[in-house]
Amino acid sequence: MEIGKKIVFVGSGNMARAIISGIISAGMISPTNVICNDIVKDKLDKLSHDFGISIAKDKRTALLGADIIFLSVKPQDIANVLTEITHFIQTGAIIISIAAGITTDLIEKYLDKKVAVIRAMPNTPAMVGSGATALCAGKYANSAQLQKAQFLFSAVGKVVIEDESNFDAITALSGSGPAYVFYLCELMAQAGQELGLKKEIAEAFAAQTVYGAGKMLVKSGASATELKQRVKSPKGTTEAALNYFEECKFKDIVLEAVRLAKIRSQQLRK
Repeated sequence: MEIGKKIVFVGSGNMARAIISGIISAGMISPTNVICNDIVKDKLDKLSHDFGISIAKDKRTALLGADIIFLSVKPQDIANVLTEITHFIQTGAIIISIAAGITTDLIEKYLDKKVAVIRAMPNTPAMVGSGATALCAGKYANSAQLQKAQFLFSAVGKVVIEDESNFDAITALSGSGPAYVFYLCELMAQAGQELGLKKEIAEAFAAQTVYGAGKMLVKSGASATELKQRVKSPKGTTEAALNYFEECKFKDIVLEAVRLAKIRSQQLRK
């Protein structure tokens, strides 16, 4: 699929780096056709060194003639950035925003032309090619443009098209979700150490357990509930641990945490 001759990243943090790595490794575009801008010069220098891409100090002139523009800045910076760049965006360009909580409608309001806007919510496992990304299209984006965005994000993992009304929930579940898993892994490793394991052993076993369980969940086709039951045996060690989780209302804790993350996603656009 032809994705364009010039892709510009406004903001070049970890997620931008993951996307750049994925699309270049997949041969979707030549590194010379990728341009990055960021206020942190060290980020740009490292991206240029690692991937051979071009860097731009002035985001506005870099946008001239861009086919695809990734908005990978912080949500609180979106308004200022859009105000600054709107006159430098060509009508036929596709804007892909990965800013949490920022709607396509909000972005369109800052632009003075009918430009295709696509909202994306990827997560950090995209950095290892195992991300989960949800996409939705703004009112000026057509199906071919949405398909192009889907093709791009397929380079860094699984992609689904979802209604924008569900994006705050997706942000809370998937966007923030890796941190929940890392936190659980951290606590498992700490428990292992308290039970007498060396730190490096406890961390290695916790990490491999999370990795293996996740891979098993994806590859087996079975539900998490079903796989949980396969591990648990009557009056066994797993049942003892799971029963304690239930006594402590671990389910309620998780549900409330994800709910609060959703509320925060909603607050980011106010």
